[in-house]
Amino acid sequence: MPDAKRRILRRVRRALEGRWPVEAPTGPWRPAAEAASAVERFLAHAEASGVEVRRFESPAAARAWLADWAAGFQSAAVSPRVPAPLAPALPTAPPEEAGLGVSRALAAVADTGSVLLSSAEGRRLQLLPPAHLVWVDEAEVVQHLGEALGRLADDPPSALALHSGPSKSADIGQIMVQGVHGPGRLVVAVVRGLAELEAGPAEPPPTREAPSHTPEATPPAGLDWAAVRALEGRRLATKRGDAFTVEKVTENTAVVRVGSSNKTYTLRRHCLEKAARLAASGTPIPGPVAYRKLACNEAPAYAWAVLRALGRV
Repeated sequence: MPDAKRRILRRVRRALEGRWPVEAPTGPWRPAAEAASAVERFLAHAEASGVEVRRFESPAAARAWLADWAAGFQSAAVSPRVPAPLAPALPTAPPEEAGLGVSRALAAVADTGSVLLSSAEGRRLQLLPPAHLVWVDEAEVVQHLGEALGRLADDPPSALALHSGPSKSADIGQIMVQGVHGPGRLVVAVVRGLAELEAGPAEPPPTREAPSHTPEATPPAGLDWAAVRALEGRRLATKRGDAFTVEKVTENTAVVRVGSSNKTYTLRRHCLEKAARLAASGTPIPGPVAYRKLACNEAPAYAWAVLRALGRV
């Protein structure tokens, strides 16, 4: 063995002396429980960061406040994730021209007073209007960022943004200026029962009397395609709250259009029927990830939402 190789190996052995194995963590680190409620901590930390905070005990109270508050704006750009009753009665405008942007948060984090927003809304809506109103469901306020991300693990958006106050910068002359890289005014409204305004399940199709003759054999607990046809033109939402419309239903497909991007996706009938049969047999399909693994890897977020609207998952 060459001397150079011996020297290298000797140094390696010397460096390894005195080391011992370390046990790997059994699970993710979790912070200690907080004494104060998540909502109280969130409101306090958000206000300390320059956020204008509001809290409402019901959607009706939030609507009453919005009617007066939004009167000070000339136009608004509203996310498709915002329930219609919480959209201001203002002329709509593109984000670069609107005086107000309105979003629906995926979650709110008490540790930092931040709201978690989805890129599905379109980032221009969140950054270009000089004022930004964000609706938050009280049930979606969590203590720590890990909790918020854990709730999205089943169907995460392509990108997330944490907004922790109005845009501000002191890069030039150490003078703090608001509204430099985004909205100079951030208003966050926490509403109890906001989920009540979200899209509900579709009404079941009318029951038909059985014909006198023996009907054709059909798979037990299969998917009634007539019920899917009844969804045509209806506005639904994915598990994470992204709005879309069932645009067209044919004999073997359903085409959906996403409100935020105007993209269309085709859902195949046999994939939806397969998932419905699995769910009817007792196989749990709790979200789009399970749908993709068990049924089909084609637009699982929208396919699962259609099945949920029909009460099949």
